[in-house]
Amino acid sequence: MCARAIDSEDKAARRAEILSAARRLFLHDSRQLPSVAQIATEAGLAKGTVYLYFQTKEEIFFALLNEYFAGLLQAVHAVFEAPASDDVLTRFMTRYLAYLDACPELLRLDAMAYSVLERNLDDVILRAFKLELLQGLTATAALIEDRLGLSAGRGLNLLMRTYALTRGLWQSLDYPPNLKLLLADPVFAPIRPDFRSELGAALSEYWRGALES
Repeated sequence: MCARAIDSEDKAARRAEILSAARRLFLHDSRQLPSVAQIATEAGLAKGTVYLYFQTKEEIFFALLNEYFAGLLQAVHAVFEAPASDDVLTRFMTRYLAYLDACPELLRLDAMAYSVLERNLDDVILRAFKLELLQGLTATAALIEDRLGLSAGRGLNLLMRTYALTRGLWQSLDYPPNLKLLLADPVFAPIRPDFRSELGAALSEYWRGALES
């Protein structure tokens, strides 16, 4: 039993090393996915070792994306779970934005999810990932409903629409390098607002408006 436990811990640590190496490479160039060979080199592993844990580079980055989503839901869960007398919505938005700041690659990877990552995943693996995400969403949504006194299903609506708003706003402001240079001219300031500021304002308007309706 002890030997199996150690073996399991070693495997988890090795898997984490691979994901950490993939993250470092992606942060260096988030416009494309590094190869398995590059990830192996960055992790100090043989390429064949990486394939013991992941079938493709897309699976590596989908696993990384899944971890980011789990962390985001945990952050939101912690806000609504903690007893406090102050404005829970302000604390939620502050924590939500702070998580996105800490994981800038989340939205970049998510933008690749449908077109690159998911189309190259085994259906069994994809289903398992989606079920894990669904479980996290429903648990957090139920907590939000309980804390805010909402009807069943309302919490999930709020979470799904919040992320859709985040994704859409990020994609609309994710200008390619050549366009960023063009839009650096002050005359274009109205159409290149700061993403974080815009998202904060949009979230505040959406949540407060939705809860008042």
